[in-house]
Amino acid sequence: MPAREFGFICREFSVGQSANGFVLPGSDGKYLGRSLVAAADPAEVSGRYLLRVYCAGRMVCSGKVEVGWGMHASEAQPVLAIKADDAVKLAEALGKVSGKDVELRFTRLSTG
Repeated sequence: MPAREFGFICREFSVGQSANGFVLPGSDGKYLGRSLVAAADPAEVSGRYLLRVYCAGRMVCSGKVEVGWGMHASEAQPVLAIKADDAVKLAEALGKVSGKDVELRFTRLSTG
């Protein structure tokens, strides 16, 4: 069975961090909403993934993360929330490509 993958092309990439340690990626001034993952049950998307981040054709960040959905006061729908062992380090790495066109790729990690 092929690994589940999904991704986003983010223009004017931005990144925020919630008070409880979740990294919140965004594009064009908005966080990435659940509606952007077409025809996917939110429970099916949540889980452990390998995150790879590309900017200008080169990988700028890679690591194992937990993906879920959270609420943010600025958004009417749930937004993508990323949990990492070192959320500050992940937010700093992503912050280096803030304002640029970025591609985020998520590949599900096997549970076995």
